[in-house]
Amino acid sequence: MAAVTQNSIEHVVQGNKRVILANVDIAADEDTFVTGLRVINHFTATSVTNNAIGGTSSAGTITFQTAGAEAGVTVRAEGY
Repeated sequence: MAAVTQNSIEHVVQGNKRVILANVDIAADEDTFVTGLRVINHFTATSVTNNAIGGTSSAGTITFQTAGAEAGVTVRAEGY
């Protein structure tokens, strides 16, 4: 497992939550994204090719489940 490539990242405060908006490239299944959050309450990952992208979160890190490489994935993670 390796780290994703971050193309862009934006930090937003929404109410009492921090929101991370990022665009990343995933090279392979099990790649990770360290968001900088301590706890992730919810995240979404949207592929530009409409392929399914799943994942799990632990503390502030997302581990992606993909069928292979995905470029330009939009990630939204909220937590604190």
